[in-house]
Amino acid sequence: MYNNYAIFFRNIIKKDENMKKEKVIIDTDPGVDDSAAIVLSLEDKKMDIKLFTTVRGNKDIDTVTRNMLHILEKYGRTDIPVAKGAAKAMFRNSPDAEFIHQKYGMGGYIPPEKVKAKPIRKGAIEAMYEVICENKGEINIIALGPHTNLGLLIKKHPDVVGMIKHIYTEGCSPYDWPNQGPMWIHYRSFNASTDPEAVKIVVESGIPMTYIPSRMGRELAYFTEKEVLSMKGINETGKFIHDMYTGYWEHKYADKRVATNDTCAVLACRYPRLFKYVRVDIDVDTEDLPGRTNMTINPKSHIRLAVAIDEEKMKRDFFKGIKKAKTVNEINKKN
Repeated sequence: MYNNYAIFFRNIIKKDENMKKEKVIIDTDPGVDDSAAIVLSLEDKKMDIKLFTTVRGNKDIDTVTRNMLHILEKYGRTDIPVAKGAAKAMFRNSPDAEFIHQKYGMGGYIPPEKVKAKPIRKGAIEAMYEVICENKGEINIIALGPHTNLGLLIKKHPDVVGMIKHIYTEGCSPYDWPNQGPMWIHYRSFNASTDPEAVKIVVESGIPMTYIPSRMGRELAYFTEKEVLSMKGINETGKFIHDMYTGYWEHKYADKRVATNDTCAVLACRYPRLFKYVRVDIDVDTEDLPGRTNMTINPKSHIRLAVAIDEEKMKRDFFKGIKKAKTVNEINKKN
């Protein structure tokens, strides 16, 4: 049914072209898919990134913070502050996803062991609170990792609930969703299962949210092996993303494919009309199957679930972003 929305998307997508800049905090655990999404976000004229915060997820907090700082150094954007966040889940031990993100968290790309840039002295929770208070009602949070920082923020500063404009996030599986295949229904999200208590706090806060389910990046908007290989020769950014992706193939499919989960979460903020949504209530399981997200359609809910995407435009814009993105090395060569 999702292939029937092409005309719908083409008719309305142009309305987003003049969208004003969105003020954002990106909460992340880089991570291959995080890193690719971040690189393209840095070049996005529609985004005003006020802060990056890191959280334990794909790898330990020191590794993901190093990776975040390395990306900013690589692209000459150390003007954007990075605040180090939670080193473990709120109430349980935290696994990692080295099995797919590899030893250094960046797939087939090996980052430097040390970076010159440093996170700011203020921790993620207080840094987020400060930015939100300075921009009341204007901050969108793009959550690309486990929700630990967000859960802690809401618990410590409950007044943020009325000050955050919107949360865009990846990581859920619509259990009991009608007429969908087994990968949608039964694939638990790493982000949700890593810290389900935090997800429950965020979901129940009432903050307007957009959820990108895991299936979106894995089955509706993934990159094929051929598409990944084509990135290598574009420029240094293409090679960077290619190298990461070639150590990041999905494990549960017969073909070679790379999921774009976090890229889709960023795009939902930049170009919301790229997707089609339904409004849902979400019940987060924290006991029987931690991280399971049971969903019920509710047109009045504060949560919208993305159920379709204009894949053609998404990929076209992704490749355009690669071509526009310039590393410090490329800029220095040009000058």
